[in-house]
Amino acid sequence: MKIGEVIGAIRKNKNLKSKDVYKGILSRPAISRFEKGHSDTTTDKFFQILDNLNLSLEEFHFLYDGNKANTDAMMISAYSEAYYAKDIPKLAVLEGEVKNRFEETSKIKYLHHASIVHLLRCNLSELPFPHKELAVIKDYLFQCETWNYYELVLFTNSLDFFPEEVLDAVYTKAKEKMTEFNQLKRYKNELFSLISNILVLQLEKNNLEKSLLYYADLEKTLSTSDNRMYEHAMLLFFKELIAVMQHKEDTEKLTAILQTFKLLDMERIGNQCAGLLEIVRKNNA
Repeated sequence: MKIGEVIGAIRKNKNLKSKDVYKGILSRPAISRFEKGHSDTTTDKFFQILDNLNLSLEEFHFLYDGNKANTDAMMISAYSEAYYAKDIPKLAVLEGEVKNRFEETSKIKYLHHASIVHLLRCNLSELPFPHKELAVIKDYLFQCETWNYYELVLFTNSLDFFPEEVLDAVYTKAKEKMTEFNQLKRYKNELFSLISNILVLQLEKNNLEKSLLYYADLEKTLSTSDNRMYEHAMLLFFKELIAVMQHKEDTEKLTAILQTFKLLDMERIGNQCAGLLEIVRKNNA
């Protein structure tokens, strides 16, 4: 279907009159041609029409695509699940599949996905350091004068392999950009995720100074809403890990947080937190 046909179907399903959607935007003949798919409109007018329909661009894209799932999100979800399950054979299969997609389409995003999956495989196995795959991601990121959401997610997913001086240099830029996207509902927790991942690296390295720095930044991103329970729980957990580094461990609180994840059937998160706690305790024994 053409854009105008989808708009027309949405308008009719909402029982809205043409004048309520197109007044001051399109003439009556233009409306007819547009909704029949015989003509298009300008970007400015398109956004005005969406506003009159009380429809977000994301919702429209979903309807226009025939309710298709986001294949990029599905791919990220697939290799994330395989990674946290430590399923190395599955990661190898996914890497092969995405490489094939790149060869078929020449779309750079598939090369990036394949590189990320290879980095994850290296994290779980004794494969040689992925210089080639890291270079693919690093070269792309550093050639971009402006980062958008795609670049920020790419950076977040490859944090473990960047030297610390690079992380420090890029972090401010990434944080500023992520703060902009934080205003969009679907990206609300991305800044929290970025800082959390860097904080985990600093905790594992037993770097108290930088752990405190990133914890302070993480605290600023926290939503005041009670429905962001996961973020509140993780922030408290990170606070208690820093206390372990300062030799002020509150075993009761740490146990309670881990038990909460277990109670909520968040086994993967609970196991990750238990593993991180073990590393921090070992470093400060």
